[in-house]
Amino acid sequence: MTQDLHTPDTESLIEFPCDFKLKAMGHNCETFIDLVYQITLNYAPNTPRDNIEITPSKGQKFISVNITFYATCIEQVHGIYGDLKKHPEVLMTL
Repeated sequence: MTQDLHTPDTESLIEFPCDFKLKAMGHNCETFIDLVYQITLNYAPNTPRDNIEITPSKGQKFISVNITFYATCIEQVHGIYGDLKKHPEVLMTL
């Protein structure tokens, strides 16, 4: 049985506080990058935009947005991933 590490009732395997790198994938457009960044800022407001790394797919149709932020607790991580998973433009999160 697999365990969903993005739900609040899961015991954390991460030691906080720490730098945490999230990944969200969607269509290759500037608005998607802004969307992922804004959701991250809702929970980690001191995250600089310089902490964003973009990786396009081979065909350039999709992108992976990686943002490293300073995580202080598991609830912060769950909040970001929860909001990302609910958004229709987000195709996948890791």
